Amino acid sequence: MRYVGRQLAALSILLMMTTPVHAENWSNHDTAWEATYMAVHLADWGQTRDIAAHCNGDLNYYEKNPLLGSCPSTTTVDVYFLTTGVLHYKIAQTLSPRYRRMFQVGTLALQINSINNNKKIGLKISF
Repeated sequence: MRYVGRQLAALSILLMMTTPVHAENWSNHDTAWEATYMAVHLADWGQTRDIAAHCNGDLNYYEKNPLLGSCPSTTTVDVYFLTTGVLHYKIAQTLSPRYRRMFQVGTLALQINSINNNKKIGLKISF
């Protein structure tokens, strides 16, 4: 899984260097939506670290994200979430205002769903 983490980090760097940033009409509302997404992303990151710490232990948790594998290392989790956080922001910047809001709200809803499911099974936010 370390290979996947390295690929994601390389892809993130490549996209940051080659993607033109338009940030067309970026508003205070866009900033608020993005900050909200990042806060929820951070919570999911912490819960996924909890999975990494316990997937082979007594609690027998496993990760459902196929990019991370069923029992990722903490390093793989950290690289994945750092990379996807940066990518989310870069994608939001490049979208027109109409599609930006759909992207931010849609991905926020997915993250909230994941966090709620993780909470129901007893995962903690752990750094």
